[in-house]
Amino acid sequence: MKNKNLLFIIGMIYLIGFISGVLSLGITPGRTTIDFELGKEKEIEFDILNNEHKNMKVFLMIGGELNDSIELSESFVEFSASEESKHLKYKVKLTGKEKLKQEPGLHIGEVIAIEVPSGSVQGSVVGSTVAVVTQLYVYVACPGKCIDTDLNVFDAESNGTATFVVPVVNRGKTGIGNVRAIIDIYSPMNEKLDSVQSDSAALDVGSRTELTAKWDIKLGTGSYLAKVTVFFDEESKSIDKQFNVGDKALSIESIFVNNFQLGQIAKLQILVENRWNQDLNSVYANLLVYNDEQQVMADIKSAGENLPPLTKKELIAYWDTVGVAEGEYTGKLMVKYGEKSADRNLVLKVGEDNLDVTGVGYAIRPQVGGKGTDITTILLILVIILLVVNLAWFVFFKRIMGKNKSENPTKKKK
Repeated sequence: MKNKNLLFIIGMIYLIGFISGVLSLGITPGRTTIDFELGKEKEIEFDILNNEHKNMKVFLMIGGELNDSIELSESFVEFSASEESKHLKYKVKLTGKEKLKQEPGLHIGEVIAIEVPSGSVQGSVVGSTVAVVTQLYVYVACPGKCIDTDLNVFDAESNGTATFVVPVVNRGKTGIGNVRAIIDIYSPMNEKLDSVQSDSAALDVGSRTELTAKWDIKLGTGSYLAKVTVFFDEESKSIDKQFNVGDKALSIESIFVNNFQLGQIAKLQILVENRWNQDLNSVYANLLVYNDEQQVMADIKSAGENLPPLTKKELIAYWDTVGVAEGEYTGKLMVKYGEKSADRNLVLKVGEDNLDVTGVGYAIRPQVGGKGTDITTILLILVIILLVVNLAWFVFFKRIMGKNKSENPTKKKK
């Protein structure tokens, strides 16, 4: 009995260590957003995380269209096993050579951190194992009216009612009196099948709204094309997006945030379910959090996971909340698999010791708030209880044996 309990304790401790494992290399923040100003210079700080506490070499490089505007302070760093992270920075110089002034809208640069295998030559990334990215978003304001827009499709099941959600952000310098959308549905052969119109709203400078439209599905399962035209006052913008009608391949079941403390790195546990009868490979979560100006203040990604058919799995992502103020933020959660994505719009209510996550326009299972109990804590409690029980039995049997000896003293030989 004692041997079985000892094996159980060892097994529980091993399981705790296994559950706590994360991707070896991390980077935070996932994204930094700034507005374009000619001649602006800015230093942007970021951290590289040594999640597995191992000896590691990391090579840094620049990518994206803003590569000429970014200057790294270091291009190669080395970790010892005792180092949890390294604090680095890069400099941004918006000199006007980048065509940014002439091209309103979004422009992207990247700083890429690549783990270099042991024995590699410094600067060589051949055979690298892990790469993570922190992005720089630079927005160039429009001289008049302009918008950013997208399309999310929810509950597109045969013989059901789908919800089209069209998020719109005013990127211009003037307010918009009326914004609305028309969604035209096309077959794969480019044949127009149906059309729906959204509600309408006014849109202040820098603000964001979500237009919604309902669609009664009278089509069979399959892939379709949505052509979205967003009208804002006397102007318009069009985008195309494919979507599927039929059983969902992957669904977002819930979001858990345990032991949250503002100013620290929050662990987001995103439970997803593979409803297909086939494997889904390299599934990962990408959470975007927007500030009051509807610019991305955090771009958080999980490691990729493989999901067997008809199974559930948690995707783990980390959000560095240093510099984040208490308040309510909008967000978008995308769980990507192959060319497809399951998207959800969120509201994140950030407190000093709690983070509440709720859905927009759909139901999401309740999540555990800031001071909830995670699986690791539960296992630790079980181990402690088991140790106390074993100790109590040991003390009990020792007392019984001592009592028996006192009641039956050994007789002396004559």
